[in-house]
This record gives sequence, C-alpha cells and structure tokens, in this order.
Amino acid sequence: MVLMAMNFLILSTATGQGHNSAARAVAESLELRGCSTKVLDVLKLRDEGLSEHISHLYAGITVHAPRFFHGLYRIGQHVSSPGGRSPIYRLNTLYAKRLMEEINRFRPDAIICTHIFSAQAVTDLRERFGLDLPAVGIATDYTCIPFWEESALDGYVIPSPALTGEFTARGVPGDRLVPIGIPVLPKFLGHCSKKEARRALGLTAAHIFLVMGGSMGYGDIGRLAESLTESVPDSQAVVLCGSNEHLLRRVAATGKVIPLRYTDRIPELMDASDVILTKPGGLSSTEAIAKRLPLVLTRPIPGCEQKNAEFLSSAGAAVFPGGETGAVSAARTLALGGSAAQKMKEAQLRIRPDGTDGRITDYLVSLADRPRSRGAG
Repeated sequence: MVLMAMNFLILSTATGQGHNSAARAVAESLELRGCSTKVLDVLKLRDEGLSEHISHLYAGITVHAPRFFHGLYRIGQHVSSPGGRSPIYRLNTLYAKRLMEEINRFRPDAIICTHIFSAQAVTDLRERFGLDLPAVGIATDYTCIPFWEESALDGYVIPSPALTGEFTARGVPGDRLVPIGIPVLPKFLGHCSKKEARRALGLTAAHIFLVMGGSMGYGDIGRLAESLTESVPDSQAVVLCGSNEHLLRRVAATGKVIPLRYTDRIPELMDASDVILTKPGGLSSTEAIAKRLPLVLTRPIPGCEQKNAEFLSSAGAAVFPGGETGAVSAARTLALGGSAAQKMKEAQLRIRPDGTDGRITDYLVSLADRPRSRGAG
C-alpha cells in the first residue's frame, strides 16, 4: 500500500556487510510503500577511499587478530558512556559538515542510522548545527554494542523486547526503544520448495548444508564443510568464502564441497539447504530465522557476535556448540530429521519479530510524519 511520498536518508558503514544489508532492507521496504530513499556510506564523505580502507582493516583484524579485536571491543565498553565524547565520537564529527551538505541537498523527511558512526555524526549535527529532523538508530545485533549511548536520536529499533534492560543499563533512554526486530531484505521473506531450489542450483545430494563465514570468510569453514560431507552420507556443502581468497584456494571443489565467492543467490541457497552453519552475525542469523532454517552457529568474532550466539541459542532459535566437532554433530542431527529441527523452527517464530511484518517500516513512516519537534536531547 502506498502511503505518501516521503524521502528517507539511510546512513550506513562498510564494517562488515550486516549494516549495509540492514540499510538496503530498510530502503527496499520503504520503496515498496512509495517512498524515496538514498543509502549513503558516511565514511566516504571524509575520503572516497576511507570506507574501503576501514572495511579491509576490519576484515583483517577480525580474521587474523580476533583477540585484538575483542580487546578493542572491551575498551569500547569502558570508554563509552551516556552523553560521553569518546575518541570514536570525535572522529565521527570530522565529516559531519559534509553530511549536513548531503542532508540539505536530499531534504529527507527522516534519517535512519544502521551504524553507531552515523548515529554519532547525526548527534553532532543536532548539537552544533541545529539539525531538526527525525532520526532513528537501528541495532543490527542481539546486544547493545558500545557507543549507542553516546548518540541522541528520536528512536532506537532493537531486535527484541528481551534486550530492553540491556540497552537501558547502558544508558539508552527506555522511552526511545522500539523493540520490533532487525530488518531483512524482502527476498528473504519468500520461500520455494527444496526440490525447486536444488534443481535451480544444480544441487543433487539428499542433504545440503550451507556454510558461511560472513563477507570475509571468517573461521576454518572449508574444513568444517569437508567434515560435514564426511559425516553425513549423500551430502553436499556449499561454502561461501566472501573476500577470503586464501580460503577459496584452499577449499577444493570436489562435487561434495562447493566453494563460492560472492553470490546474490543466498535466499535460494537457504531454501535448498537442510541446515545453515554460520558465524553469528546479526543479519545473517536473522535472515536464516526469517527462512525458518535450522541454524548452527560457528566460531563468533569476539564481542557482539558472542552475545548474538548466546541470545539466539538460549532462545532455542539456534544451537551454539562451540567447536567444529559439536557443530558437525548438531548439523547432522538437524539434517537427518526428528523433532530437533521442528522445535528450533517453532522457537524461531517465538523470538521474532525481525521486521518481516512491516512494523519497522510502519514505525519509520509514522516518525517521519510527525511535526518537527524532536525528542532527542
């Protein structure tokens, strides 16, 4: 249903692909309502090459130095405080003026931030330049990551009511929390039969596993795929290697293990699969849940992904065995039938909402339609 013509500026950052996926999901859902959208990587405002540099740096640290990344995450938890001005906040003021110029050109009815960097920049614009537009943050993990509390937005879309206490404990005002889910791209909301999906993809085994390690091919997912096909007779494992060229070269295509770089056919691969094994990124996990696909969580990037794994496994929406042997065993159990897969699918329904029923879009449109009197301090 077309509501009215509105403009939405959606701000993201390429530290992993989850934030970009959330931005695209919001954009597509709003466009289906007849709205106009613009998705902008805020780091490109400072320097065209900065976003790519930060993305490569993030991937390098998480893949090759995960303990160092965990240390940075823990430092962030300590230096971030409500109304605080951490070094991260100050770095995000450096491109704020350029962002204001983009806002004046596009003239949005509301601003949506899928990353804390842009949320901090928008906060700075409000304080220094008197920006008077509705602004919303969208959390893409099942936890309150550091630095959200340094922003001052009108609302914060969070994944679940069960996380409200964690966000308020960090200093995010409870009356601005909107616990209605993580947005997923509309293409993850439909389903086709396993038979159709497998025929379209050329997959012929009785059991299909989808193995993912995020955009950087995190974890030893090649060996995991090999172990799966050895453990489960008449099976194939599709391995998404992302930008990890070393992993792509290491994984030998045998017919049973099928390595891929990037693909735009992940929804079809999920439809074709019996089980997905993935690191616990907020978006990839939620996309699997939207597909009601049995979910085994593999080695997390330390920090927020550990929290994602704990939240989803405690809710019964996924299993988090904590090692390769356990992951293979859990995937085998889920793939070979019985009640375990059905119980997990039922739990996935209970822990949603994930924005698939239009509530996020409804909320954003209603916020943009309010009179210009912002609630943020």
